[in-house]
Amino acid sequence: MQDKKSFGKYIAEKRKEAKLTQEELASQLYVIPTTISKWERGVTYPDITVISKLCSILNISEHEFFMACDDEALNEEKREIRKYRTIKKCLMYSLNIGYIIALIVCLICNLVIDHKLSWFLIVLVGITISFTITTLPLYLKKDKYRLFKVSIIVTALVYLLLYVINLIYNEFSLLDSFKILTFVFGLYWLDILVVIFTKINKYYKISFSLILLAICTVFTNPLCNKILDISNNSSNFPNVISGVLMIISAFVILVLGYKKND
Repeated sequence: MQDKKSFGKYIAEKRKEAKLTQEELASQLYVIPTTISKWERGVTYPDITVISKLCSILNISEHEFFMACDDEALNEEKREIRKYRTIKKCLMYSLNIGYIIALIVCLICNLVIDHKLSWFLIVLVGITISFTITTLPLYLKKDKYRLFKVSIIVTALVYLLLYVINLIYNEFSLLDSFKILTFVFGLYWLDILVVIFTKINKYYKISFSLILLAICTVFTNPLCNKILDISNNSSNFPNVISGVLMIISAFVILVLGYKKND
């Protein structure tokens, strides 16, 4: 509506420069005075059938008329961009402040309760991972390799998180945990490299990602049981079904991509 109001002011100014009243302009355009009033109040735009004559009466070119429309549209776009950037900054600041508050609270609680740094280190690494995923990409802006850089940091931090947990509680084999994590991240990095560094159709990339996700879903649980030597009687059937559905979806997307190329 602000767009129309600004344009309406432009029409009103040109009408006054032409020394015409709303009634006189309406008479020359064969419209009722309320129509002119609506234009100038920003309720409606002039109909395309009267633009040529309106421009002639107001002593402006059609180019000037449409430029005025475009200028207002451009101003509206700029306002939307500024609004988006403001929201983005508020989100970044809110997340950062939230992370800092959480760290301070957890640090104080850990020192007061345990009189030493212990589980706070786990929180510190966990929040760093969250920061890397949620906030760091906003600072990297439109970096072509933003996903690649974030993935490197997250991968290193997850390994660090497992190490810190093992260091504090020592309740599981660190090497076994690294084996499982390496299997998962191996599939993840294979996907990242294909998505970022290949120029294949986006449909093929989505299909490939789904297939890798299906493999991860089906085989991670049995792998954990084997490496950790856990006797787990629970069925892996739900994971298998999920994996099959992902592969079917990947096949459908693959066909769509093939037809798209044709």
